[in-house]
This record gives sequence, C-alpha cells and structure tokens, in this order.
Amino acid sequence: MTLKILLTFISTAVFTIYVSAQNDNSDMEVVYKMKYIPDSLKKEKSILVDNLVLLFNNHSSIYFSQEAKNYYDYLSKGIAKMQNGTISLGTLPDYPRSRASVYKNGDIITATLPVGKYFYSFEEPKLQWTLLNDKTKINGIECSFAKTVTDTGDTFFAWYTMEYPFSEGPFRFKGLPGLILKVFNKNNTIEIEAVEIKKSISVIEPFIISGSIKIKNKNIYLKTRAEYNENPNIQNINSGIIIKKDGVVLNNGTSLRKIEANVFLD
Repeated sequence: MTLKILLTFISTAVFTIYVSAQNDNSDMEVVYKMKYIPDSLKKEKSILVDNLVLLFNNHSSIYFSQEAKNYYDYLSKGIAKMQNGTISLGTLPDYPRSRASVYKNGDIITATLPVGKYFYSFEEPKLQWTLLNDKTKINGIECSFAKTVTDTGDTFFAWYTMEYPFSEGPFRFKGLPGLILKVFNKNNTIEIEAVEIKKSISVIEPFIISGSIKIKNKNIYLKTRAEYNENPNIQNINSGIIIKKDGVVLNNGTSLRKIEANVFLD
C-alpha cells in the first residue's frame, strides 16, 4: 500500500472522554494499520485494524484507535443526556476492534489496555533497541532496521526513518533515532505499518475511558488478563446471571470457555 504523506495543517476534535490540564498540540500525525493473528495455531484467521492514530511532538504523544474514540465519545455523549436514569443511544457505532491506547509524556510511557469490560492503566517498561545494518525503502523513504525483545519475551523488528527524526512509533514502540514506519514480531503474528503521515495541530492528551483502573505495575495487568482468559466469567462474579454474546444465559457456576488467544500486543 502506498504511504500517503500530507503537509497541510489539519485540526481535529479534542477528546471528549478525558480533559487534560495541559494543552499540548501535536506537530505530526501518523495513521497506521495493524494485522494480527490472535491464535498462532490458526494463522489463517487474521484480523485487520485500520485507522490507528499517532499524534506526537518532541516530548509527548498519544496512540489510539479512531474507531474506539468514536465509540466511547458516542457513549459519553449519550450518558451526558441521560434523563430519569434512562439513556437513549440510538444506533451505536461499530464496536472497536482495538481498544488499547498509549500515552507518552517525556520518558514515561503509559498503556491503557482492556481486559474484558475493564481498562487498566500502567507504566510500560522502556524497550532496549539493537540497531542493525539492514537498509530498505518504504514507499521511497529511506529506512534503517532495529530489533528489540519486550519484557514479555516477544522479539520485534522495526523499520524506522531518519527523514522524520522523532523517537516515535505505534503503541509502545518508541525510542529509536527516527519515526517507526513498520514494526512486526518474529512469528509474523503482529504487524503494524504506517499508511499516512501529515502535519497536525491536534491536542495530545491521554485517551482514558471513564472508570479505568490505575495499577502499580504491568505484572498486575498480565495476571488479571491471564485469569480472565482462563475464565471470562470472573468479571461477573457478583451478578445473578451471565449472558454470552450469542444470547445464552448462564449462572455464576458455569464457566464460559476459556479464551484461546496466545498472541498479545503488550
């Protein structure tokens, strides 16, 4: 796919879910697409997520799904109009395929990731990159190669460019001498690639869903996710009934089938 580069300034809406105390405008916007395979044993079943947005300047950035922003903005507006305990939402936007967001302020990178119906916010450990000698061109842009191993043990490779000398990239992939245009893991089950670069003066602020849970460290999130994947009913333990997506009603003594996903972007 051709990488689209626009040099005209744009102005987009400010997030309605969370209002930052500090106005922080972006210099650039990059739109990415992501392809990932949730179950590495079923590589024929891939999921494509587009319109993943990175807004950044020299010291801060926010990465989020435009689809998720539209969805939660719509819910927030509906709640604001609630009358007598009743909410009329009309036709909801499509449920977002990606709900994760990552906010960087200086050297601190904060991820907000979902587990079931809840969101957890925590500081991501910094990635340690190894610069490699490989070179290539992505849509005419000179790129260099780098490698990192995440704290959860996955090996990722990145193509980055010094033509945009920002230490930025999608999700938590930051810290290289230039902007990351493409990143993928060793097993080729996750791939994120830039499709558009443009100047921007949009506001940079955390994309935090109301009720997000701030936790002390990432290990708490990983443990919570593992428990949920083993038994998705765990978040409904205090309710009288549980309703599966297909409409089947279960009680708390019945465990939904565990989630088989074994590929995670974290």
